[in-house]
Amino acid sequence: MLKRVLITSPIVAFAFLSSFQFGITSCTKKETIIDTVTEIRVDTVILVATLKEQDTALTAAILTANPWKPLEMRGLVSNTYVYYLRNGSNNTQSFDNEYMTFNANNTGIYHDNAGGETTFTWSFMDASNKTLVWIWNNPVEQITLTWENISYDDGAIRYTEYSNQFGANTLVAAVRIPK
Repeated sequence: MLKRVLITSPIVAFAFLSSFQFGITSCTKKETIIDTVTEIRVDTVILVATLKEQDTALTAAILTANPWKPLEMRGLVSNTYVYYLRNGSNNTQSFDNEYMTFNANNTGIYHDNAGGETTFTWSFMDASNKTLVWIWNNPVEQITLTWENISYDDGAIRYTEYSNQFGANTLVAAVRIPK
C-alpha cells in the first residue's frame, strides 16, 4: 500500500499543483496605447492663365467723342526737360487748362493753357490708327506734330509726340484723358 501511495502521490501532487498553475497566474497589466496620427494633405491646384491684354484701337469715333486733356506729359523741348502730371507737385510746366477737341470732319480746336484757341487739321496715317498727324495753325507758324505708338487703354490715349516748334525739336510721351 505504501508503494501505491508513493506512486499515486506524485501523480496527485502533479495534478494538484498543475491546477494551481493554470488557475493562479501572475498578474501583468497590459496597457494598450492607441496612437492616432492625423495626416493633413492639402492639394493645391494652380491654374496658370495667360491673358493677352489687347488695347482697343483708337478710332475716329473715340477720338471725336470727347475733348482730351493731358493727364501726364514728359519730354524734351529744345533740350529742356518738361514734366507735367495733373494735380502733381513736381511739374516743370502747367497744362492744367490745356485740351484738344477733335472734330469728325478732321478739324479741331487746340485750347492752350492761357485760354487761347487755335485750329488744326488731323488725320490718321494708316488703317491701324497707330500714327496721327495734326497740323496746328499757330499764329506765328504752322506746325506739324506727329503722334506715334498710339494706344487707347483704360479710357486714355497714350502716344509719343514729336515736332519742330519755332526751330526747337520736341519729343514728348503723353497720356490724355477725356475732359
